[in-house]
Amino acid sequence: MTPSARRTTATASAAAVVTDGHGRVLVVNPVYKERWNLPGGHLDEGELPTAALRRELREEIGLDLEVGGLLVTAWLARPEGAHVFHVFEGPQLTPEQQQRITLQESEIGEIRFCRPEDITADMVPPHVLPVWQAALTARELGRPAYLELSP
Repeated sequence: MTPSARRTTATASAAAVVTDGHGRVLVVNPVYKERWNLPGGHLDEGELPTAALRRELREEIGLDLEVGGLLVTAWLARPEGAHVFHVFEGPQLTPEQQQRITLQESEIGEIRFCRPEDITADMVPPHVLPVWQAALTARELGRPAYLELSP
Protein backbone atom coordinates (compact mmCIF):
# COMPACT_ATOMS: atom_id res chain seq x y z
CA MET A 1 0.00 0.00 0.00
CA THR A 2 1.40 3.39 -0.92
CA PRO A 3 1.61 6.10 1.75
CA SER A 4 -1.29 7.97 0.15
CA ALA A 5 -3.52 4.90 -0.16
CA ARG A 6 -6.17 4.38 2.50
CA ARG A 7 -8.04 1.29 3.50
CA THR A 8 -11.76 1.42 3.01
CA THR A 9 -13.73 0.25 5.99
CA ALA A 10 -17.45 -0.22 6.10
CA THR A 11 -20.11 -1.28 8.51
CA ALA A 12 -22.34 -4.14 7.41
CA SER A 13 -25.76 -5.55 8.11
CA ALA A 14 -27.79 -8.58 7.09
CA ALA A 15 -31.56 -8.78 6.68
CA ALA A 16 -34.13 -11.27 5.43
CA VAL A 17 -37.25 -11.11 3.31
CA VAL A 18 -39.56 -13.22 5.50
CA THR A 19 -43.11 -13.69 4.26
CA ASP A 20 -46.47 -15.05 5.35
CA GLY A 21 -48.77 -17.37 3.39
CA HIS A 22 -50.28 -14.39 1.55
CA GLY A 23 -46.98 -13.11 0.09
CA ARG A 24 -46.75 -10.23 2.53
CA VAL A 25 -43.32 -9.21 3.84
CA LEU A 26 -42.48 -9.10 7.55
CA VAL A 27 -41.24 -5.67 8.65
CA VAL A 28 -40.12 -4.59 12.10
CA ASN A 29 -40.38 -1.19 13.76
CA PRO A 30 -37.25 -0.57 15.86
CA VAL A 31 -37.81 1.52 18.99
CA TYR A 32 -34.61 3.49 18.31
CA LYS A 33 -35.47 4.57 14.73
CA GLU A 34 -38.31 6.44 13.07
CA ARG A 35 -38.79 4.03 10.20
CA TRP A 36 -39.44 0.35 9.58
CA ASN A 37 -36.85 -2.27 8.57
CA LEU A 38 -36.61 -5.81 7.38
CA PRO A 39 -35.70 -8.09 10.29
CA GLY A 40 -31.96 -8.35 10.77
CA GLY A 41 -29.13 -6.15 11.96
CA HIS A 42 -25.47 -5.29 12.11
CA LEU A 43 -22.67 -7.80 11.79
CA ASP A 44 -20.35 -8.13 14.77
CA GLU A 45 -16.60 -8.09 14.21
CA GLY A 46 -15.62 -11.23 12.28
CA GLU A 47 -19.22 -12.49 12.02
CA LEU A 48 -20.46 -13.97 8.76
CA PRO A 49 -23.58 -12.32 7.28
CA THR A 50 -25.76 -15.46 7.52
CA ALA A 51 -24.68 -16.11 11.12
CA ALA A 52 -25.41 -12.48 12.03
CA LEU A 53 -28.81 -12.70 10.38
CA ARG A 54 -29.81 -15.87 12.22
CA ARG A 55 -28.64 -14.32 15.51
CA GLU A 56 -30.60 -11.14 14.82
CA LEU A 57 -33.76 -13.06 13.90
CA ARG A 58 -33.55 -15.01 17.17
CA GLU A 59 -33.00 -11.78 19.11
CA GLU A 60 -35.59 -9.59 17.37
CA ILE A 61 -38.50 -11.98 16.79
CA GLY A 62 -37.59 -15.04 18.86
CA LEU A 63 -37.47 -17.52 15.98
CA ASP A 64 -34.55 -19.67 14.83
CA LEU A 65 -35.07 -19.51 11.06
CA GLU A 66 -33.17 -20.96 8.14
CA VAL A 67 -31.66 -18.37 5.82
CA GLY A 68 -31.90 -18.89 2.07
CA GLY A 69 -29.85 -17.54 -0.79
CA LEU A 70 -28.51 -14.04 -1.22
CA LEU A 71 -30.92 -11.61 -2.87
CA VAL A 72 -28.95 -8.35 -2.77
CA THR A 73 -25.61 -6.95 -1.78
CA ALA A 74 -25.64 -3.17 -1.76
CA TRP A 75 -22.76 -0.78 -1.08
CA LEU A 76 -23.99 2.55 0.28
CA ALA A 77 -21.39 5.33 0.16
CA ARG A 78 -22.13 7.89 2.88
CA PRO A 79 -20.13 10.87 4.19
CA GLU A 80 -19.93 9.23 7.64
CA GLY A 81 -18.65 5.97 6.12
CA ALA A 82 -19.72 3.18 3.82
CA HIS A 83 -22.29 0.55 4.72
CA VAL A 84 -22.84 -2.83 3.07
CA PHE A 85 -26.32 -4.38 3.10
CA HIS A 86 -26.75 -8.14 2.61
CA VAL A 87 -30.37 -9.19 2.05
CA PHE A 88 -31.21 -12.89 2.02
CA GLU A 89 -34.24 -14.97 1.18
CA GLY A 90 -36.08 -15.81 4.36
CA PRO A 91 -38.72 -18.46 4.92
CA GLN A 92 -42.47 -18.27 4.55
CA LEU A 93 -43.72 -18.41 8.11
CA THR A 94 -46.47 -20.83 9.00
CA PRO A 95 -49.37 -19.56 11.13
CA GLU A 96 -47.86 -21.48 14.06
CA GLN A 97 -44.50 -19.72 13.62
CA GLN A 98 -46.27 -16.36 13.43
CA GLN A 99 -47.99 -17.14 16.74
CA ARG A 100 -44.61 -17.92 18.34
CA ILE A 101 -43.05 -14.55 17.41
CA THR A 102 -41.72 -12.91 20.55
CA LEU A 103 -40.45 -9.35 20.20
CA GLN A 104 -37.24 -8.14 21.79
CA GLU A 105 -38.96 -5.26 23.60
CA SER A 106 -35.76 -3.28 24.11
CA GLU A 107 -35.28 -3.14 20.33
CA ILE A 108 -38.52 -3.89 18.42
CA GLY A 109 -41.73 -1.98 19.11
CA GLU A 110 -43.99 -3.82 16.69
CA ILE A 111 -44.09 -5.95 13.56
CA ARG A 112 -46.43 -6.25 10.63
CA PHE A 113 -46.76 -8.05 7.35
CA CYS A 114 -47.01 -5.68 4.36
CA ARG A 115 -47.73 -6.18 0.71
CA PRO A 116 -44.51 -5.42 -1.20
CA GLU A 117 -46.16 -2.57 -3.11
CA ASP A 118 -47.06 -0.88 0.21
CA ILE A 119 -43.40 -0.53 1.27
CA THR A 120 -42.61 3.07 0.33
CA ALA A 121 -40.08 5.79 1.14
CA ASP A 122 -42.38 7.25 3.80
CA MET A 123 -42.28 3.90 5.64
CA VAL A 124 -38.59 3.00 5.32
CA PRO A 125 -35.44 5.13 5.16
CA PRO A 126 -35.38 6.61 1.63
CA HIS A 127 -31.74 5.64 1.05
CA VAL A 128 -32.65 2.00 1.83
CA LEU A 129 -35.75 1.78 -0.39
CA PRO A 130 -33.72 0.82 -3.51
CA VAL A 131 -32.22 -2.08 -1.54
CA TRP A 132 -35.70 -3.32 -0.55
CA GLN A 133 -36.98 -2.95 -4.10
CA ALA A 134 -33.96 -4.81 -5.52
CA ALA A 135 -34.44 -7.62 -2.99
CA LEU A 136 -38.11 -8.04 -3.89
CA THR A 137 -37.26 -8.00 -7.62
CA ALA A 138 -34.45 -10.51 -7.09
CA ARG A 139 -36.96 -12.84 -5.37
CA GLU A 140 -39.32 -12.58 -8.33
CA LEU A 141 -36.60 -13.09 -10.95
CA GLY A 142 -34.61 -15.68 -9.03
CA ARG A 143 -31.44 -13.69 -9.69
CA PRO A 144 -29.38 -11.83 -7.05
CA ALA A 145 -28.52 -8.16 -7.50
CA TYR A 146 -25.59 -5.91 -6.66
CA LEU A 147 -26.09 -2.17 -6.06
CA GLU A 148 -23.79 0.77 -5.48
CA LEU A 149 -25.65 3.70 -3.93
CA SER A 150 -24.90 7.16 -2.65
CA PRO A 151 -27.40 9.32 -0.76
